[in-house]
Amino acid sequence: MWLRQLSGTNYYISMRQLAESDRKIKAVSLLKFASMSDVDCAASEQAESAAAASSDCDVADDAITFHVEPSTSDENIVYYVSGAMAQSVIAKTRCDSCKEALISQNQLLELQVEEELDTRASQFLDSVNRGGLVKPTQFVFEFTLHCWRVFEELRTTDELLCQLLQSQNQRLLVCRIMDRTTYTNDYMHLLFGSNMCTAGHELQNHIV
Repeated sequence: MWLRQLSGTNYYISMRQLAESDRKIKAVSLLKFASMSDVDCAASEQAESAAAASSDCDVADDAITFHVEPSTSDENIVYYVSGAMAQSVIAKTRCDSCKEALISQNQLLELQVEEELDTRASQFLDSVNRGGLVKPTQFVFEFTLHCWRVFEELRTTDELLCQLLQSQNQRLLVCRIMDRTTYTNDYMHLLFGSNMCTAGHELQNHIV
């Protein structure tokens, strides 16, 4: 009965609804019967994890030099994936303003990354499209490409990769590294006027 109520009082619930409802019931049970000491311990561990991520971020920020450049194939893949990421963000926020900021409604113009980039990435998307793909805006593509460059340097540098894998909170560490490596004189223009939609959603964090 509880599972059906959590699924909208639907008698025929799906396996996904069953799994989600089961997680909710377990979470409620843990909160109900856990002692305050357990909650304090979890909060302390979270604070320690954030402090460690901040320290690791300082080291990574100093080591990143932006020497990794994408090939044409990499640009094609990033363009393809950035469109899927835009769709994923819109599915989460359900916001028309986000859709306007992330998905290009018209034929995409030539994209500019640093000096010049031809339209082969856009042409690749057209060649594999069967009707369900979307074209990302210039902001989404350029910022995703920036994220790719940072992550590739993390992945291909042994010291940075080891640091990332040993981190207690890898997601938080990557988000903080992207903040440090984007809010600079060289890359601030990627976010200027585009990192938030008019409804207040932080598009940068969703993409990262």
